[in-house]
Amino acid sequence: MKRSPLLVGATAVALALVAGCGTDEGTASSGGSGGGEGGTVKVGVVLPFSGVQAAIARFEGIGAEVAAKQINDAGGIAGKWKIELVQKDDQLDAARSGSVVRELSSEGVSLAMGGQTTTLCQSLAEATAGAEIAFFGAHCTSKKLIDPPVTDNFWMVSAKDVDLTKALGSYISEEFPDVDQWSVFAYDQEVTRGFWTQTAAEISAQTGNDITAKQEFYVPVGETNYRNQLSSLLSGSQGAKDNSGLFLGVYGAGTTSFIQQAKPLGLLDAYAVIAQTGVYWTTAKALEGTAPSIHNVHEYFWSCQDNEMNKKFVADFEALAGEKPDTGAYQSYVTLNLIAAAIEKADSIDQAAVQEALPGLSIDTPTGLELTMDGDSHHANQPITVANLYGDPSAPQTVGIRDCKTVLADEL
Repeated sequence: MKRSPLLVGATAVALALVAGCGTDEGTASSGGSGGGEGGTVKVGVVLPFSGVQAAIARFEGIGAEVAAKQINDAGGIAGKWKIELVQKDDQLDAARSGSVVRELSSEGVSLAMGGQTTTLCQSLAEATAGAEIAFFGAHCTSKKLIDPPVTDNFWMVSAKDVDLTKALGSYISEEFPDVDQWSVFAYDQEVTRGFWTQTAAEISAQTGNDITAKQEFYVPVGETNYRNQLSSLLSGSQGAKDNSGLFLGVYGAGTTSFIQQAKPLGLLDAYAVIAQTGVYWTTAKALEGTAPSIHNVHEYFWSCQDNEMNKKFVADFEALAGEKPDTGAYQSYVTLNLIAAAIEKADSIDQAAVQEALPGLSIDTPTGLELTMDGDSHHANQPITVANLYGDPSAPQTVGIRDCKTVLADEL
C-alpha cells in the first residue's frame, strides 16, 4: 500500500539549515518504540561533508533537511514524531565508519542514511549492523550490496548500477546508433569500471554493433591531476568524429577537473557524444554556462517533471540552498520520506519495527512515479532518468536540461 509522510498544506520552508526540533526531556528517541504526541526521532545523515566531494554532500544533506522540514511543518510523522537530523562527516574514509557509528549510537540514533560510495555504504552497513542501527544507502549503486543484502540492517534506496547503465545504454543506442568507438575515463573502482562494461553491453545488445573501447583510463577517487591521461586521450582521439564517443565514470570533483583540463586541449570537441554515469549537475552549474553537452543518467533532474510534489520539492530546496536540487538531493529527500513512511506504517520508531514495515512499502516521488521497497533484496524499485545537460547562460543555474526520459528500474 502506498504511503506518503507529507501532508498537504505544509508551510513554506524557512531559510535554515538545521531541520527538525531538539529532543524535549521525556520524549521518545529513535531507539524507543512508539511514543506519544511530541516525540522526536533522530535520523543520522552520514556523508563526506568535508574534502573533495563536499559540494555533492552539501546538496545531499540539504535534500534530507528539506524532507525533514516538510514533514515537521506538516505535524510530524503520523502527527506523533518530529524528525531531528544528526549529521556526521565520514570524510570519504571507510576507515572512519566505526567511529562515526559509535558516535551515532551514543547519541541515541538507531536509524541512519547516507553512504556516498559503494565502499562507504558497505563499511557503514557492516558497522551499523553491529550497533543495531538500520542503515539506508541513499547514494550507493553496487548490486553486490543487495545480492544478497550486505547485512540484515541494510536497505539500498538508490538505483543500482546495472539499471543505471541499462537506461543509459538504451538511450545512447536510440540517439547515437552509429557510435561504436569509445574512449573511457573513470574512477578505479569495481562499480565505476562496471559502469562502462555494462553500458557498452547494453548499447551492443540494442544496436547489434560491436562496441570497442579504444582507450580506457581509471584513476583513484580523489585524484584531480589528469595530465598524462588527457595527453593519451588527445593523441588517440584522431579520426572520424561521427562514430566516436567519450564515456565518463567519474563524478563531482573528478568530472570538474576532467572538463577544466580537457577543454583547453579541444578534446571535448573530438566526440559525437559524451555520456556519463554519476552526478554531473554540480559540475555543470559550476562552469557558469560553459558546460559541455553530456548525456547523464541518474534518478532525477529537477526540470524533467511537472507535478505538484516536484514543484514543492524544488521550491523548498531553493529556499534552503538558494539553488535547484540535484540527484543527490533527491536521493536523500526520498530516502528520508521512505524512513518516515515506514515509521508511520509501523506506528513505532523502534528500528526493528521500522524494518519490518519496509517490504512492499511504496511512496510517491518528485519524478511522478512511485518508489517501492523489495523485502527480499532490500532494494527499492527506483525511477531512473536520462537527460542531456549542457551549458546555457540563460537557464536556471546556467544549465539547460532536455531530452528527458524517465522509467522505473523494473521496466528496463
